[in-house]
Amino acid sequence: MALLPSPKSIKTKLFLTMLMASSGVAICMFLVMQWSFDRGFLNYVNTQDREQSAALSAALATEYESAGDWEPLARNPRKWHQLISGSSPDLFLSPRQERGPGHPPIDHRRPPGGDSRQPAPNFQRPEHPPGRRPPPNQQRPRVALFDIDKNTVFGPPEGASTFSLSPITLNEQTIGYLGIKPIKELSDAHDLVFVQEQSQTFLVIALAMMVISMLLSIPIAGHLVKPIKHLAKGTRRLTSGKFDTQIPVITRDELGTLSTDFNTLANTLKENENARQQWVADISHELRTPLAILKGEIEALEDGIRPLTAGNITSLGQEVEHLTHLVGDLYELSMSDIGALNYQKCPTDVLPVLEHCVETFTDQFSNKNINLSFDSMNLNEAMLFVDPQRIKQLINNLLKNSYRYTDKGGNSLLTIEKQHSEMLIHLQDSSPGVAKEEIPRLFERLYRVDSSRNRASGGAGLGLAICSNIVTAHSGTISAQPSPQGGLWVSVRLPIKHV
Repeated sequence: MALLPSPKSIKTKLFLTMLMASSGVAICMFLVMQWSFDRGFLNYVNTQDREQSAALSAALATEYESAGDWEPLARNPRKWHQLISGSSPDLFLSPRQERGPGHPPIDHRRPPGGDSRQPAPNFQRPEHPPGRRPPPNQQRPRVALFDIDKNTVFGPPEGASTFSLSPITLNEQTIGYLGIKPIKELSDAHDLVFVQEQSQTFLVIALAMMVISMLLSIPIAGHLVKPIKHLAKGTRRLTSGKFDTQIPVITRDELGTLSTDFNTLANTLKENENARQQWVADISHELRTPLAILKGEIEALEDGIRPLTAGNITSLGQEVEHLTHLVGDLYELSMSDIGALNYQKCPTDVLPVLEHCVETFTDQFSNKNINLSFDSMNLNEAMLFVDPQRIKQLINNLLKNSYRYTDKGGNSLLTIEKQHSEMLIHLQDSSPGVAKEEIPRLFERLYRVDSSRNRASGGAGLGLAICSNIVTAHSGTISAQPSPQGGLWVSVRLPIKHV
């Protein structure tokens, strides 16, 4: 079939699932409707019989009133049949009902039961005189008459147990019972034709529903699979390195959410690729600068342009030292990124650590005429569960950054305070400041405010990135904002853990 999807695909599975479900519902509906209609039609026929029996009950009550007893009627079967024929002709058994399913119809050219000398079976009481029988060409009724004691006046020998009884009243007194044998199977030709036509109609409706379900299942399955196809196509583009891939979000369900997440993933990969390319370019630039200086100075020494003096050798040593620091920072940052840095955490009072760092940088800040101070905010101790060497590296990197970018004659203030369940370390310095739009990028690796990357005005842009990794490893946070003194305000939050 040309409209059907290819086998084993999700579209095929969805199509078959919806088709089987709708077909199952249609078949169940057909069976339930057929069963319900058969029972309902039988109930309708029996209800009609009960309504007709009311007229027969009235005629029997009139007969009883004129005779004063059931005995005259019991001796006159012909009268009994005439009463039924006159008031309720539908209460006779058809030939099929009388003979039962699968039997040939009764020959009405002679009385039922064979020889006319035999009494009519089941229509008269045993004491009826011989020869009393229903008139010829008369069918057997589906009703029976019982007296006040439920003894059979007319009916089968098994009595009232197989009949649905309704009282016959005269002057508000019960004088007998009229029994109707409910129809358990339709046998009338017109009824059977009607039921057969209805069954065929139900079958046609069920088949039409199955065909409609099949026709509707194909586009619905295609619509459901469409986002999956977009995802598969987008994934193939991502694997080929096309990180600018975006797929349309055409639904608001789980597939729509998945499509949105795919687009977010694609954007993240694109940003990471751009960052990687920028990272490689920045590292190349940072390594090329000291190497170019070293190469130029060595060539000048070899050509005799510059004499081999202690000062020139010291200059070469400084460039080698810069290069060593850069490679070391890159190594530490890469180790931190992959979680390979060793952290030996223990309960530590960080106050002495901060004081030692400030003492170490005091002379260096003084040479630049920068006032470096420390305020413990009246804390006697600041116990944290940290690696003291990494905290020392954190504070040293912050102080180096402040030293490099603070103008001469400025100030730098290091403080520590306790706030709820956290310990806050602040470093504020004076001008120059940092533009607000550049503050969020300060902790990116190799990012510096001065894009020229002149090493005379700062480092390689790795110090704050390393600080961020150290703080994250201690379950803390680090942030930056403009300082009230005109420079930069860096805040470190470390949780207080009791181990």
